[in-house]
Amino acid sequence: WVRRAPTTNNRKYIIIAMSGKRHGEGADGIDEDDGADPEDVEDSDDEDDEQDERIMEIMTYSGRHTPAEIADKMKALGGDDAIIYNEMFPSKPRHAMAHFLILGVGNFDEDAALAPQIAEKKEVFQKCLPESDDQAAMLLMLELYVIKEFRAAMEEYGDILKVLWENDIVAEDAIVAWHENENALQHFWPAFFDLDDAINIRDNAKDFVGWVQAGED
Repeated sequence: WVRRAPTTNNRKYIIIAMSGKRHGEGADGIDEDDGADPEDVEDSDDEDDEQDERIMEIMTYSGRHTPAEIADKMKALGGDDAIIYNEMFPSKPRHAMAHFLILGVGNFDEDAALAPQIAEKKEVFQKCLPESDDQAAMLLMLELYVIKEFRAAMEEYGDILKVLWENDIVAEDAIVAWHENENALQHFWPAFFDLDDAINIRDNAKDFVGWVQAGED
């Protein structure tokens, strides 16, 4: 079992091995004898997110390999029995791998605009999302990520979708289908769903989606 401990940069993760402990045990989830400094763990009312160890593995790997090699590594890691924001998903491999791609390979800076950061890593995203089902999973997990960790990006969601579309990362059909289904996260996992967030993020994307559907150049 692993836990994420935020450093001063919100998007950099330290994966802490939980020696014999499972999520929810102990007041702070740290063994008193493991030598960890309690100050290293964020003191917050929010529950720390337990993260899948494959996120750190692909994060480390991606810094030294080509987009094609990263895509192959992602396939080798797989997405079965994945932990996504404290929840176990035994049979959602495409969604899990999209989640790993966002957190591990993307490793985005939340103090900067998200759309240009995705554009900088377009080759990796293209290689890792070759099929329509992969792309649909990415749109859903990107929505979840923005709601959970990068709320400022909700305001630029049209720009984000434009980058995904212009760089052949996600097809128009997938974007339109996502935009038309504001209950998508509820269908995936109800605990992740907030209707106001779902409406807001789609409202911020509606101008771009309408432009694409109108066939503008």
